[in-house]
Amino acid sequence: MLDLPFRAKRLVAGTAVRASVLWAVPFFALVSSPWLWSARTFAWGDAVDLGLSLRLLAASLVVPPVIAAALCLAFPHERYGAWVTSRMRRAGAAPSTRSVNLAAQLGLAIGQTRHQVLVVESPIPNVAAIPGPDATSIVVTTGAEHSLARDDLEALLATQIVVASDPWVRVASAAQLVSAPRFALLFGCGFLNPLLIPLAFVAFFGHRRGDAVRDMVADSAALRATRHPEALSRALYGLRPAAPHANRLGVGLPGFLVDQYWVLSRRQTMTTTVSGFGGHRQWTTADEIAAEMAMRADRVLRGARGDLDALFDLRGWKRTVKGLGRDGTSPTGLPIALTAEEQQRAEAIATALD
Repeated sequence: MLDLPFRAKRLVAGTAVRASVLWAVPFFALVSSPWLWSARTFAWGDAVDLGLSLRLLAASLVVPPVIAAALCLAFPHERYGAWVTSRMRRAGAAPSTRSVNLAAQLGLAIGQTRHQVLVVESPIPNVAAIPGPDATSIVVTTGAEHSLARDDLEALLATQIVVASDPWVRVASAAQLVSAPRFALLFGCGFLNPLLIPLAFVAFFGHRRGDAVRDMVADSAALRATRHPEALSRALYGLRPAAPHANRLGVGLPGFLVDQYWVLSRRQTMTTTVSGFGGHRQWTTADEIAAEMAMRADRVLRGARGDLDALFDLRGWKRTVKGLGRDGTSPTGLPIALTAEEQQRAEAIATALD
């Protein structure tokens, strides 16, 4: 088992705490809702019991986060993974000779023999690692088989086999799933208690932090597992042209339920516009995903060169987010926005999908 540094563990713990505290918001909004207390007074004519109200408010702030934290720590990854894998099989995922043989060789090389490989017929290149009760399932699309060089695909598969079994990556994955309904929870609280409407604006800040931390910890574990960091970096960067179409990858389940398993995020496409004193910026979810993959490839390269602080550089990730909608590069010079060549490859993927 890979031993992650203390900094990585601290980031995962902080992400789990953030995801858990989030669930206190809707319950506190419900208990403190003026509509609820007005309806109770109107229906039964009772005066408000201050002691009971305070106990309910305290319980709403403590009980939901404790349950959410317990879920992050004791999430049934194997059972959930088995359900996800079964849905993928129903959607058409099946073994493929090339990836199965390659994964078998990798399993012997890295000492991880309890895994199975499934291939999804799709021109969108992507790879997922899903834990299961009997074996880890490695899901590869035909697009990844055809577009990635053998060394790059080998490095990506090897790291995913190891990453899927890392306990800290699992906690980060569970926290990512627990915090998935962030927008619904923070926006919904305003309908229950108008005084909490400002929390709706909080939903727009730091909403991708949990995903970023999970990727950082996974990349750190991957770097420690692979013998070919350059190939891993190329593989991560080589998935970027599929960013505009990643949400069209049909695997039997919506993206927010399985996004934590895929290397390339499958979240739904939306457009963000920001205007301020610094000017006007606009970008799409595809731009965010392409930037994320550039930063992940950059982290692996810098980590392989001995810059281990780069693996957990949240400030660098924040600077990248603030630079969306502009032409920029990563610390090692990788373009953040899709290049002209990558856009042509993206158009080719779109043509294959249609």
